[in-house]
Amino acid sequence: MARQSKATRFLRLGKGIKNLREGKRRPMPGIHVDGSISTKPSVPCPPLPEYKVMELVHKWLLSHGCVVDRLNNGAGRLMLNNGQLSQYQVFGIRGGGDWIGWLPNGRHLEIECKKGTGGKLSRVQIKRMKKCRDSNAVYLVIHGVPELENKLLPILENLS
Repeated sequence: MARQSKATRFLRLGKGIKNLREGKRRPMPGIHVDGSISTKPSVPCPPLPEYKVMELVHKWLLSHGCVVDRLNNGAGRLMLNNGQLSQYQVFGIRGGGDWIGWLPNGRHLEIECKKGTGGKLSRVQIKRMKKCRDSNAVYLVIHGVPELENKLLPILENLS
């Protein structure tokens, strides 16, 4: 397939925005009606489930001097001291990565793990990624260790 011209790309983008405003099911390839976007690995990664990717990514980060903790998010009603249920509460950082911490030089780091074949990045995750990157933090969406090495090793090499 021939490469698209700039005019064709802008035409497709305009149609996609129009479809998004009209609430059509798939406004553009890779963009969903709820505002989430599809993700795919940028380098070949083994087709592992997300929990296994998270495990391997955690081991790799620790072996390279990064300090990270698991960020668990959730919501619900908590039991108060008087036996009553509290109002519905959300806890954790909305859109925060699965692993949150810092690089060996102290720079903020967040890693969002997806299964090896790809996944979806929600609207709040996109918002969090932009907020982190705008403040010079590192926020990566990772599908496996090969992709992590490809994206994070150059950053770690620039520290020294």
